[in-house]
Amino acid sequence: MNRIIIGFSTFIMLYIIGCSTYTLPENSKVIVAKEKLSSYNPKNFSIPKKVRKLPNEDELIVKAIWLEEQHNYAQSNRYYNELYNATHAEEYLLKELNTAYNAGIVSPNVAKLIKYTEMHPNNLQAKRLLLSFQLKDRKYDEAKKVAQKLTVQSQQAVDFELAANPYIFTSNYQEALTLLEKAYEKTLNEDILLKIVTIEVNYLHDIDAGVQRLEEHTREHGCSEKICLQLVAIYLQQNRVDKLIPIYKSLAKRTQKDIYVEKVIESYIYNKNLSGAIEYLENEHSNNELLYTLYMEEKNYLKAHKLAKQLQDTTQSAKWYAESAISLYESLTDKNNREQLNQVVALFEKARTKGMQNPIYLNYYGYTLIDKDIDIKKGINIINQALTQEPENTYFLDSLAWGEYKLGNCSDAYTHIKKVVKIEGLKDEELIEHWNTIDGKCKQ
Repeated sequence: MNRIIIGFSTFIMLYIIGCSTYTLPENSKVIVAKEKLSSYNPKNFSIPKKVRKLPNEDELIVKAIWLEEQHNYAQSNRYYNELYNATHAEEYLLKELNTAYNAGIVSPNVAKLIKYTEMHPNNLQAKRLLLSFQLKDRKYDEAKKVAQKLTVQSQQAVDFELAANPYIFTSNYQEALTLLEKAYEKTLNEDILLKIVTIEVNYLHDIDAGVQRLEEHTREHGCSEKICLQLVAIYLQQNRVDKLIPIYKSLAKRTQKDIYVEKVIESYIYNKNLSGAIEYLENEHSNNELLYTLYMEEKNYLKAHKLAKQLQDTTQSAKWYAESAISLYESLTDKNNREQLNQVVALFEKARTKGMQNPIYLNYYGYTLIDKDIDIKKGINIINQALTQEPENTYFLDSLAWGEYKLGNCSDAYTHIKKVVKIEGLKDEELIEHWNTIDGKCKQ
């Protein structure tokens, strides 16, 4: 079975401790839960009797807090380091270590943190911080011991998620899954779920288990964009296109993004279910331009023309006058009816007055004027306008050849049609007809 790589930017980054968002400020890497500002008031600190007191302690505390709140951990660490060195207060020790970790600074106090956790075994903040440093220093065996103590003392999801990391880094994925599952059960956190699925799919190669987890989550708790897209990635790898339609429908409804509506349509078309795509747009989602395209693809020209006229009246754009002309022409049961052909011409002329420059529309209009003997010279002029944009377009050259033939310019007609046939071959019925006619009368 081919390995499926789930689309995370870097798998290991999902397990960086600072990504946890349970009690932390947005975008913060702080491991220790953020205390309230008031808790930094020196009057609230239980300072040992032998701890020295700084005259400017309050000022330093305020600066340290403000810088930490701004995520300027390096500068904040300088103040906490100064406070700790001057007072030896344990509160400053933890804050110095915490800001050092987040700033990527080598703290001289890690050894003191080990002693601190031994003296204060119930301090979960200290254990979390120690575990973070041990992971950073790749001391995984020591980290596992701290993780075990942490999960015995704590029932918080953040601690189970944190405790899974040393097992992940040492490829002990089953133990990591056990801890992550406990964290997920407590929170239903989607990021934790995606970590679990990543391990199952990429490292344990149990794709079915990962898919089952994601599907159960969506049935019970809905399908968020990130979970739905993860399922989509796996289904695409497994070529289970039939599974994509309900997911894309859910995403379209939840996010109101047109991209997912288009994905629904693509999935229907891939499954060769054009009527299903049309029914979806008619009943569940309004996208008239896309619906028009499907009507034309289905050759339901009457519905297409009705919708094109609606869009023409709403937008007053050259495009929809041209599309209205095309869908009207295609809907005609008698394509030689002069009165109805005049309506088609009038719509194309309206599109031209509104600045129609699209070479496909120009070719369609020009060919209609030529093929129906409405105005062959004008048709050729319009075809030449299209060819100035795409001089090698074989469809346009075929139209030009047909026009030159109808004017009796056999030499030019034969030159153009011969070039087209050389490139395209004789597969298209209309091209075969033009070639046989021009070759039969103009070859000499």
